[in-house]
Amino acid sequence: MGLWKRGRRYWAQTVINGVRIRRPLCPPGSSSATTNWQEAVRLEKELIRAALEGSLPPQSHTIRLFDAVADYLKAKEATANTKRAVAFDRERLDVVKRVLGDVRLSTITARTIEGFQAKRRLEGASNRTVNMDVGALRQVLKRFKQWRRIEDDVKMMTESGGEPIGRVLTEEEQTRLLKTAEANPEWEHVWCAAALAANTSLRGVEVKRLRRKDLARLDSADIVAEFHQARTIYVRSSKNETSKRVIPLNQAAFDAVQRMVTRADRLGHTEPGHYLWCASQHHNFDPTEPATKWDTAWRALRDAAGLPWLRFHDLRHTVVTRLLEAGEPDHVVESITGHLSRRMLEHYSHIRLKAKKAALERLTDQPEKREGAG
Repeated sequence: MGLWKRGRRYWAQTVINGVRIRRPLCPPGSSSATTNWQEAVRLEKELIRAALEGSLPPQSHTIRLFDAVADYLKAKEATANTKRAVAFDRERLDVVKRVLGDVRLSTITARTIEGFQAKRRLEGASNRTVNMDVGALRQVLKRFKQWRRIEDDVKMMTESGGEPIGRVLTEEEQTRLLKTAEANPEWEHVWCAAALAANTSLRGVEVKRLRRKDLARLDSADIVAEFHQARTIYVRSSKNETSKRVIPLNQAAFDAVQRMVTRADRLGHTEPGHYLWCASQHHNFDPTEPATKWDTAWRALRDAAGLPWLRFHDLRHTVVTRLLEAGEPDHVVESITGHLSRRMLEHYSHIRLKAKKAALERLTDQPEKREGAG
């Protein structure tokens, strides 16, 4: 009884109140047992204390979805870099709970997930949204050792005939979008957001979480003056740690941010911690909270521009595609855009290969010029 190793990882095996307990010793937020002996000793003590108090979570083969989600979110709160990361998983898992109900994790199969995907598509959710739902469920299943048995059979939407990852705007479409946005004062915030994203590759969430102090170094005494001189922004609040970066602004991006600074000044939002795209409800602004959505204005804008299919995230795809087609190295593109998943890099590699092929094929359209031919 006590600690034992399975490979390199520690498990606990003991009997509490006549009940045999045999479990991997997983640190909070991890689905894998620890390889550190001292940590294993501490985790074993916590497990025994929880068992004695009657608060030990049920084993993976008996636990139900709702309890598993609650346990996963509690662990995520202890390890997540931002509150938004926890809120995002909670939003996605609320959808999973609504659709699947409180089923046992052990009864979830690849067919269960296929049914979930189909139902979400019938509800009008995009492939990307469905994939995020399944991704959150996957993390819960991993935590309780239930994912490996089905992972080979689960297909994400883009692997099953869905739409390609992202769409790329043509130069004409991008110009039309921004000109349409500029024409309506009610769309000023979303126009500036689109202009910034279209010239920097910022994600929507990164734009929304941009604060005045992100226009300068942390030790800057005059934020606006440094911004005007350096023309850079500091992405400090992002999707993950690897996405934090410094981005120089071209004229279009600089003008968009400067317009939002002027707007913030007009509203009295002048503290370093105030968000440029702040929360608002019925024209009541709260600069201490970031905007959560701009769906109504965005949908109206894209419809007016004749681009009903356009997602805000497609502006990021457009920037990445153009950078790669221009021949910029991967490491330069990643320094601008932040982290790109392997799936995204593979997708963009196909785009870049297509561009190279088209360029080479254009050579055949040119008359051959050879010196001395005749």
